[in-house]
Amino acid sequence: MKKIFTLFLLCVLLLVADNTLVPFFAIRGYYPSLLLIFIILYSIINGMWEGLWLGAFSGVLQDLYFFNGFGINAFTNMLICLAAGFIGIGIFKEKGLIPIAASFVLCFIKGVLVFSLLFLLKEFTPFSNILYNSVYSMIVAIFVYRLVYKLCQKEFMQRKWSFYDK
Repeated sequence: MKKIFTLFLLCVLLLVADNTLVPFFAIRGYYPSLLLIFIILYSIINGMWEGLWLGAFSGVLQDLYFFNGFGINAFTNMLICLAAGFIGIGIFKEKGLIPIAASFVLCFIKGVLVFSLLFLLKEFTPFSNILYNSVYSMIVAIFVYRLVYKLCQKEFMQRKWSFYDK
């Protein structure tokens, strides 16, 4: 229960930071999504199943502020977190190179998916934002990966299986 509360609180706080504080750190109007970076890195570390649920939840939270197409963020975050969990299967999670590079690629793919879905809904957004936001997200992921990894190593965040109660 402590794990679920921690993830819920982190997602809400990161969403609030994304919509209030992060735009002040924009470079030429481009800024990263802290929530997207967190869910990608968390999914790489913890796997597809946990990433699926966290991606869906965080996407619904993002959709509350996204009036043009409700459900687009939930759908794309789920897909991105599934891909991140798949990437995390065969890597050494202690090393940060692959998760950081994957965060760039997955942020870019999410941007392309959202752009494409909005295009189908006749909502037009500039395509150039995707690359710059992805690069900025990768730079932020360099500093955030260790924090997310340490959080996932906490005892209350680990899933321990046993056939008996102690």
